[in-house]
Amino acid sequence: MNISRKWLSDYVALNCDDAALCEKLTMSGIEVEAVEAGSKVPEGVVAAKILERGKHPDSDHLSVCKVFNGKEELQIVCGAPNCDAGRIVPLATIGTVFCTPEGEFRIKRSKLRGVESFGMMCSASELGIGEDNSGLLILPEDTVPGTPLAALYPGDTKIEVEVTPNRPDWLSMYGIARDVACLLDEEAHLPEIRIPECTIPAPGLVTVEDPDLCPRYIGRIIRNVKIGPSPAWMVERLESIGLRSINNVVDVTNFVMMELGQPLHVFDLDKLEGKRVVARRAKAGESIITLDGKKLDLTSDNLVIADAAKPMALAGIMGGEYSGVSDSTVNVLLESACFKSSNIRTSSRKLGISSDSSYRFERGVDYEMTPVAAMRAAQLILATAGGELASEAVDVAAGREPDAVICCRFDRIRSLIGTQVSNERIVEILKKLHLGVDKITAEKCEVTSRSFRRDVSREADLAEEVARINGLGQIPEVPVSGKCAMSIAEDTYYRLATLRDFAVRLGFCECVHYTIVGTASALTDGRFEAKDLVTLSNPLSADASVLRCSLFGGMMGAVERNVARGNRDLRLFELGKVFCATSGKFPEERYELMLLLSGRRHPELYSAATAENFDFYDLKGAVESLMELCGVSTRRYRMVKLENDRRFRSGRAAALEIDGKRAGALGEIAADLSAKWRNNAPVFTAQIEAAALWNIMGREKIEYKDLAQFPGTTRDVAFIAPESLEHGAITAFIAKCKPANLESVRLFDIFVDDALKKSGRKSMAYTLTFRHRERTLKDAEVNTTMDQLRAKLAAELKVELR
Repeated sequence: MNISRKWLSDYVALNCDDAALCEKLTMSGIEVEAVEAGSKVPEGVVAAKILERGKHPDSDHLSVCKVFNGKEELQIVCGAPNCDAGRIVPLATIGTVFCTPEGEFRIKRSKLRGVESFGMMCSASELGIGEDNSGLLILPEDTVPGTPLAALYPGDTKIEVEVTPNRPDWLSMYGIARDVACLLDEEAHLPEIRIPECTIPAPGLVTVEDPDLCPRYIGRIIRNVKIGPSPAWMVERLESIGLRSINNVVDVTNFVMMELGQPLHVFDLDKLEGKRVVARRAKAGESIITLDGKKLDLTSDNLVIADAAKPMALAGIMGGEYSGVSDSTVNVLLESACFKSSNIRTSSRKLGISSDSSYRFERGVDYEMTPVAAMRAAQLILATAGGELASEAVDVAAGREPDAVICCRFDRIRSLIGTQVSNERIVEILKKLHLGVDKITAEKCEVTSRSFRRDVSREADLAEEVARINGLGQIPEVPVSGKCAMSIAEDTYYRLATLRDFAVRLGFCECVHYTIVGTASALTDGRFEAKDLVTLSNPLSADASVLRCSLFGGMMGAVERNVARGNRDLRLFELGKVFCATSGKFPEERYELMLLLSGRRHPELYSAATAENFDFYDLKGAVESLMELCGVSTRRYRMVKLENDRRFRSGRAAALEIDGKRAGALGEIAADLSAKWRNNAPVFTAQIEAAALWNIMGREKIEYKDLAQFPGTTRDVAFIAPESLEHGAITAFIAKCKPANLESVRLFDIFVDDALKKSGRKSMAYTLTFRHRERTLKDAEVNTTMDQLRAKLAAELKVELR
C-alpha cells in the first residue's frame, strides 16, 4: 500500500516530519517498508504569463515568446507546441539549477538559432512533478505571475507500508488517517460530501439473486456525462501513489477506492441489455472476457454482475471488456457493493486473475462505507464529468453481522500490556479509534466494534489497540522467568539440529532442496507410484506440482548438476520433510535422512591413493558411525540383504533394521538412474527414517568403565560355514553362549575358492579377546572356555571347524 503524505494530509493534520511519521507508523503496527521523497521544484522557477508568440526566423518548430515573470518582460525561445499567448506557465529564470542523473544543469542566457533566450519555460516532466513531457505545464488562469512554483507544487513523500491481512481498513488513505490521528493527537475527518437530491425511482435497476455472496449492492444512474481527461489535482493524487490516469470517470473510481477503501465499478448503461444489473452465480457454460482481454470460463462458484442476458463483470474482481466506460459513453450506472470475502478469494485463485479491487474484497470491505463511497463517487463524477443524477441510489441490502460488544476491564488491559495506563487514557484511545465506548465506570467500560474493525472481537484485541497507540516503547522491560516443562530431547528442532550435526561430524555436506517438486522427480524413488503423491490443487508449474515423497529425486538432481559441472567427489546429506498420500505405506508427513557418497575416497592425497573410489563399505561404515552417535547399540540394529528394490543395483544393497523393524536402506544406485551422467564412479546412498533414530537418541543409558589394568589374551577360531550364515548371526550366537571373560569378537577373514563356492560354503575366521578386570588370565582357563565355545559352534551352527 502506497501512501502520499500530501494526500494523507487532506484527512488529518500532520504535525511531524517524514522520519517521525514513519517511526510512529511502524511502532503502531503499520510497518514502513520504503520511503521515496518526491522531487522539489528548483528555486528560481516562477509562474509567468505568455504575452506574445511569434515564429522563429530560422526554425519551423521553435517559437519566440515574450513573457512576464511578475517583474519584467523577457524573451524566451521555446519548442513546445502549446506556448500560446495568454497562458500561465512555469519559467526557469537565469541561474536556476536543475539536478539531473547526469549532474547539475544551470539555466543561463543563450542563443538558439541566433535568437537570444533569457530562461526556459518548462513541462511537468522537466520540473519532476509529473510524467507529461508533450508540452508546457499549463497553470491555472488565476495564478499570479512571479509566484514561485515551489509554493504551488510543494514536494510530496511516498511511503510504502506493509498491511497485515487482518487490517483491510489500512488499505485506504482515510483508514490510515484514523490511526495517524490517534498517534499525533489530532482528529481525522472525511471530506464533505454533497450531491443534488434525486428521488427518481428506478424499479428493477438492481437485483441480487444470491444475498449470501452479495450482502449489499448500491446502483445509481448518472446521465449525460462527458468522458475526458481528469483535472490536474486528481491526476496528481493518483500519480503520487503510482496509479496511471485513464479518464475522468474511471479515475474517480480509483480515487475513491484509494481514499475510502471501497472498490467501485462504472458500467456503460447503454451497453446493458434491459438497462439493469443482476448479481448472481454464473451459469454452466458461461464465460466472460475481462478488461485485460482474458477469456474466463465460469462455474457456479463464481459471482457475476450480469445484465438481462449475460455476465458483464466478474464481481469484485474485474469488469467485462464490453461493459466499461469508453470515449463514447454518455450514461453510466455506478456500482458500490459488498461481496463475500471467501468467494472473491476462491474465484480469484481458481481463475488466476486479481486486481486492486479483489485484493480489498478478499480481506473484507467496510459494509457501512458502501453508501458513503457511492455518494462520494457521484459527487466527483458530477464535478469532473458533468451530467446529472437520473435515479435515486438503489440500495439492496441483506444486512450484516452485529457489531461485537466487549467488556473492557481497565485492570485487565493494564495487566495484558504490562504497563500503567490511566482509565481516561484507555477510553480516549478507544474513542479516537472510532470504536463505540459506553457505560464507563471506575472499573470497566463497554466497547462496541465497528464494521471497519471486524478484527476487534475480544478484550485482548482492545489491549493490543491501547498498547500500540499508547506506544510500545512505553512497555517496561521485565526480566523473563521460565520453567522447564519438558526435556530438550523432546524438542523437534533440537533433534533435527542434532542429527544434522552428526552428519556434518561424519564429513558430509548438507543439501537443501525444495519440498514442492515435479512428478518425474518424485517418482525417481521406485518405491512410490503416482497414487502415493500429494498433489497441489493450484500448482505454479508442472515442475512444482506435488510434495516430494522422499529425498531421493532431489539428491539425484544434485548429483547430476555437480557431475555436469565437474564436481565428482561428493559427500552429501539432506534431512527434511517428505509426504505420502497412501497411509498404509508411510505416514502422511515424516522426516527422512539421506546420505550420499561418490567419487574419490581421498581426493586430498596424491599418487595411487587418489585412484581409490568410495565403495559400499564406506557407506556402511558411515551408517554404523551414525548409529553409534545416535546411541543405537550394535545389538539393536542389523543390515540384511535387500533384493528387488529399483533404487539400487541388484546384490549391492542392504536393508537397515532397528529393533527388528525396517528403518531404511543403503546401497549403490541402479545403473539406469546414472546412465546419462558423465561419471565413472559409482554412487552410494542411504535413506533412513529419522523417527527411527529419534526414538532411540538419548534414551539408551551410557555406561562408562575404568580402563583395564590387566592384559588381555586372544584366541582365533576358523571354520567352514554355509554361505547363508551371516556374520550377525554368528556374533549373536557367541554372545548368547556367554563365554567367561570374553571382551570382543572381530571377523578378520572371509575366504571363498572355487571348491567352497561350488558347495555353497565359505571360510570364516574370528579373533576373540579375553580379559579379566581384576587379574591376569591363565592360558588353561582361556583354553577351556575356547574349547567349550568351539564345541557349541560345531554342534549348533553346524560349522566345520578348522
